Amino acid sequence: MSFTVGTSLWVELYCSLVKSCDKGCSAMRWRSRIMLLSGCLSACAMSVPVFSYGSMIPYIYSYLWMQGERFDMLHLNLHPSLFLMFVTSCGSAIGLLSKFMNERVLYAMFSSALTIIMASIYWLGTTYLALSLYMCALGFCGGNVLVYTIGKATEWNPTKSGTANGVVGFFVGISGFIGSFICTLYVNPNNEATTKVFDPLYPELGNVTIFTEFNVYGKVPYLWVIFAVMFCALFLPSIIFVRSPTPDEVCELTPLMDESFEMSPLTSSYNYSVGEMLKTFKFYVLYIIVMTMSLALLAGTELYKELARETILDDHFLNVIGAVLAIANAFGRLLWGVIMDKIGAKWALFAAFLIITPSLVTLYWTRYFPWPYLINVCVVSFSSGIFTGIAPALVELFGHRDISLKYSLCLSGELFGCALFYILSVGSVKFYSDLVFLVLLAIPCGLSCISSLIFI
Repeated sequence: MSFTVGTSLWVELYCSLVKSCDKGCSAMRWRSRIMLLSGCLSACAMSVPVFSYGSMIPYIYSYLWMQGERFDMLHLNLHPSLFLMFVTSCGSAIGLLSKFMNERVLYAMFSSALTIIMASIYWLGTTYLALSLYMCALGFCGGNVLVYTIGKATEWNPTKSGTANGVVGFFVGISGFIGSFICTLYVNPNNEATTKVFDPLYPELGNVTIFTEFNVYGKVPYLWVIFAVMFCALFLPSIIFVRSPTPDEVCELTPLMDESFEMSPLTSSYNYSVGEMLKTFKFYVLYIIVMTMSLALLAGTELYKELARETILDDHFLNVIGAVLAIANAFGRLLWGVIMDKIGAKWALFAAFLIITPSLVTLYWTRYFPWPYLINVCVVSFSSGIFTGIAPALVELFGHRDISLKYSLCLSGELFGCALFYILSVGSVKFYSDLVFLVLLAIPCGLSCISSLIFI
């Protein structure tokens, strides 16, 4: 109780200062912006482990190899898949537990747990099994942080949910830029080259490409400490400020949104309960679309180094690709949210998957040419920013009622998408070529393109 009262006083104090400083500004508008910005910083923090992982994979693989662990690099794709699987499957826990505990206290607990888990990786050790377990724990806590943040962004911006979620998604996407920036300036500032090595005890792995310089791979354990410090700084504002609007604040928000309410295609005459939503056919179509979204998202953020490991040997350029694709994904999340506010879920989803489907396949050929490859990866990453449209689509189709729980249920479709992505990536090591792998990723996206046009 004291936690809730204390943080509420901070919010009221800030808003009273705004009122006294500029009488022409609406305190309610500023309060809404504070909530949104704080939630954005939180979303950025929890996204760093997964959206930076693609840029860190070569260094982590080199570290594990030099520690004596032997496996194909593609097996590291299990970790971001595990993270997202636990994000989607456990993200509703905060909604269920909030019936027994204060929601903001739960959020503070999950945020603190994320920071502690990340820091503990350094002291408990970096191994493949340990990283797998860490990603499960991070995904569990991160899922609840994300669901809470997205839910509150929608509650504070009821008729601009697409734009609000796009802003949150922008910060999620920009987290990948942070990882690439750290990899360039801290892990490998001298652009050390990779080396092909062969272990006669594991001939089935062939020649593997790793960093053999200790001043590169030896820095991997310290990355977790850096991320933990960053977590602590970024989570603090959201712990203090982010909350649901009170009934009085909802009444104050309504007049501010009247004009956008009339214009936005995302407003709905329906306001289904969760049970009513689960009885509709459209929910399951959207559920499958969310599953295929995760294929495009993981392909854009996790595969770019692996696909080009033998065709583009400049590690700094690959890190540049990681930074630029993170920015492309961030702007994609923002712009797709705005686009969805303007034209509605059906046409936004159709347009995004229409771009994603061929762009995935062309990665196979553009990887031989650095700059075309960068553009191709950015197109995939920008288009996969449609992921930010899940909550707005739910609002349009099923209404605002219980939006956090609706969002967490629909987001669980990503669980199956992550599992499918990992199965396909492992299969590409043993059974088929990279081209077949990319085609198999593109086929579900093409089906989602058609489904969104016909059924949404």
